[in-house]
Amino acid sequence: MVDKPPAAFMAILVFFGLAQPDTMTYQGYGEGEYVLVAPQIAGTLETLDTERGQTVYKGDLLFTLEHADETAALEQAKAEADHAQSTLADLLKGKRPTEIDTLAAQRDQAGAALKLAAITYARDQQQFRVNAVSQATLDADKATLDQAKGHLAETEADVATGELSTGRTDAIRAAEADIAADTAAVASAQWRLDQKTLTAPSDAFVFDTLYRPGEFIAAGQPVVSLLPAPNIRARFFVPEPQLASVPAGTEVKIHCDGCAELILAHVTYVSPQAEYSPPELYNQDNRARLLYLLEATPDEKPELLHPGQPVDVMVGIEK
Repeated sequence: MVDKPPAAFMAILVFFGLAQPDTMTYQGYGEGEYVLVAPQIAGTLETLDTERGQTVYKGDLLFTLEHADETAALEQAKAEADHAQSTLADLLKGKRPTEIDTLAAQRDQAGAALKLAAITYARDQQQFRVNAVSQATLDADKATLDQAKGHLAETEADVATGELSTGRTDAIRAAEADIAADTAAVASAQWRLDQKTLTAPSDAFVFDTLYRPGEFIAAGQPVVSLLPAPNIRARFFVPEPQLASVPAGTEVKIHCDGCAELILAHVTYVSPQAEYSPPELYNQDNRARLLYLLEATPDEKPELLHPGQPVDVMVGIEK
């Protein structure tokens, strides 16, 4: 609703240059949009580090939930990531000198065994021609020779692999995939642990605390209600005939009981619907009884306003 300011009050404002004689005053109240701080993971409230009525600053600790499981899960994820890193590093390194020496010795033994098998097979071939050995013996010598050849090829391949500076390509790719998966697991575990410690998202007034330590908090359940100063505004009502003269962006001055000075603000919202519109008002003579909700956001010192506090919003009428 709209009121003409008291003459004495307006005279004082005009005298100090705070208002014009043609200023219109509208009744309203302070309003705030609260920030409800809630965990995304359920748990028991371990500590409540703020109290109702306090002022907190961005990053200040608000509360923590029990986090033993999350801490253990993070440590496990880090250990698995370290193991994957060590595995890849081992694959990227060649065999140690002593290991290569062992492989070389096995290759030399295989070479000696091949020479012996070749000599034995050649001798028994001659003996077979004069019927000195059986066909079974010759076949066994041939099998032993073939086996020796295969064993020598295997040991030579082992030595060649051991001398490489990199491991097998497929094993390296698998190790790299393990590292990527373990790194993601660490990030996930860290995020879950972080969700058990909540801090203030901005400077704000602590409007209320909703739980006590020891109580179980469901995921998404607010624990602390904050009121940041930028979220405070004044709501007031303008009759339909004056609505067009107070568009969004209009500069207004807000007066509240106990405020030492007027608060400069700008209209940031004009409701598209009337707040009060009984059927009998839909005629040209009664349009003045239609009221529209407007919001004005203070340019500075919004903390001077309190939600629910009655205010007077003064708007200069341009001629």
